Amino acid sequence: MRVDSNTQIIEFCHRLAKDNELYFIARIQSRQDLTVTINNGQTEDINTGALEGIGIQVFNQKGFMGFAAADQLSIEVTQELMNKAAFLAKQAEAYKGESNLEILKAPPLKKRLEIRADFPFDSLPLNETEERLRKLNQEVAAIDGQLSVRTLLRLTDEEWRIARSDGTDVVFNTPRSFVYHVITAKSGSRTTTTYANLPGTDLRVIIEAHYLDLLKKRAQKAAQLSLDLLTAEDLPAGNYKLVIDYALAKGLAHEAFGHAAETDAIESSILGENGRMKTGMIVANPKLSIIDGPIPGDYAYQPISAVGIERQTVKIVDHGLLKAGLADIFSATRAGVQYTGAERVENFYHLPIARMSNIRIEMDDPILMDLPPESIQPDHLYQTLLENGLAEPDEKILYLTGFQGGQVNPAFGDFVFHCSGIYQLGERPVLYKPAIFSGKVLSVLKSVTAALGPLQVDAMGTCGKMGQGVPSCGGSHLFLVIAANPEIMIGGK
Repeated sequence: MRVDSNTQIIEFCHRLAKDNELYFIARIQSRQDLTVTINNGQTEDINTGALEGIGIQVFNQKGFMGFAAADQLSIEVTQELMNKAAFLAKQAEAYKGESNLEILKAPPLKKRLEIRADFPFDSLPLNETEERLRKLNQEVAAIDGQLSVRTLLRLTDEEWRIARSDGTDVVFNTPRSFVYHVITAKSGSRTTTTYANLPGTDLRVIIEAHYLDLLKKRAQKAAQLSLDLLTAEDLPAGNYKLVIDYALAKGLAHEAFGHAAETDAIESSILGENGRMKTGMIVANPKLSIIDGPIPGDYAYQPISAVGIERQTVKIVDHGLLKAGLADIFSATRAGVQYTGAERVENFYHLPIARMSNIRIEMDDPILMDLPPESIQPDHLYQTLLENGLAEPDEKILYLTGFQGGQVNPAFGDFVFHCSGIYQLGERPVLYKPAIFSGKVLSVLKSVTAALGPLQVDAMGTCGKMGQGVPSCGGSHLFLVIAANPEIMIGGK
């Protein structure tokens, strides 16, 4: 890999840190990006980019920290950065900042993990990549004359090398890609927008038949929803029994719960008390667990933390009980939980903070469903609920599909989410306009009564925290059933 060539810089960091009685963490990143955007059959934008550099984080003997970074890789620049970081550590001590020596407890690690892409960054000429994406865009637009479609391909070839004073030297890569359709239907003054996407690791998302077929089915389903929403009515606000799809479940697990479980902000989390995580607290149905951890081939895959420690798979909630946190090395002890290697950074310019990777909700004894999510229609979902005693014939049940972002207050557990569409389930399902899905996260987790289908954990996004954006992914079983609860509201009229 490209970062293999930086051994001399790592060796120089060791010598310089030892001479100055410092502990260092060096992060070297090499990244290439390609973005192609097609709008209604026309090329709107093609961007290529490269990012390469080093960030050096140092600790003096009293645990005060300094950090400096540059987009150049040389011995001279490394020396300058080390000197700047050492100066900042002295300033932190002089101004009575917070010291932390927890990094000294981390075990040394030497490891190399390389994902070899079948269709790497340069496996297609740019003009062929553009033409393939144009074809995908036109196929969706051809579904109906009322549609306009914007299609985006993003491909990232990213490598990391992380070294520490204790001899740690790890090399790994995190290749990722996605195709994303933004589908808009318009009739008169009415406009609706839905989305379809497919994440991956390389250009296979626009080459291999399996991926092309999957993307086509997701796009067709999203396009039909966008068209149907043109005549949909508003839903009266209220408390309803709900079924949510795995994309909304990922939003719930990630936004409303996962951030609250990150230990670097436990002082302002509903899951903490006096700066300590409330492990053992009942937070969900006894059949429900929430798990976070790297999955090879996943869009958010990161096997090694940003301080050079293997990232663990963490059962945050184990059958309804809060058992662990997403803990970085600097806050785990303070929060009273075991360290889990949860550090991530957007790039070498940033300091590591506790972040999720792939977070998912799992339920015991899910109801079997033999169709993929792209083929399941609301009437089929309703029949499955009836057949398994999860619905009464005249019961009012809403099915919410698609996650379109939202807001969360981790201190109180309040969330407000947006969905793509809402169906009232029945023999003849009725589609309503999207409405706000809001409430208390612990009330939702305790109200989940059942799950349908296998795990689907490719609901992708970008997670923003403290000015850093990193890839995120996750999901749940295909559907979760949520009992009506006065603390769970669906908005509308």
